[in-house]
Amino acid sequence: MSRPFYSEYVRHCMRFYSRNLSLTRFKTSVDEENWKACHEVVKQLPDKTKDILVMVYGGRDTLSDEVYNASRLYSMNQNIIWDTMKVFEKAVAVRRGLI
Repeated sequence: MSRPFYSEYVRHCMRFYSRNLSLTRFKTSVDEENWKACHEVVKQLPDKTKDILVMVYGGRDTLSDEVYNASRLYSMNQNIIWDTMKVFEKAVAVRRGLI
């Protein structure tokens, strides 16, 4: 099954957000808008879900490996994390105006 067209862009945005959680100054307005889109969606999530997403997207390994690591750490099925990521990525894409 193919990923939605916005998935790679949102993943890029979320990697930036996850690695710069307390950023207040941005190099470009695009960086700022991407960060804000992620922040607006993330702040509506339960703390555990936030922690999982920040861990997965902010990690330095592949997404698959990060999902595996998060699933072991939080004792949950990997498919639940992948499904959460799909819903999250769509919400960020909507917030960012991609869809």
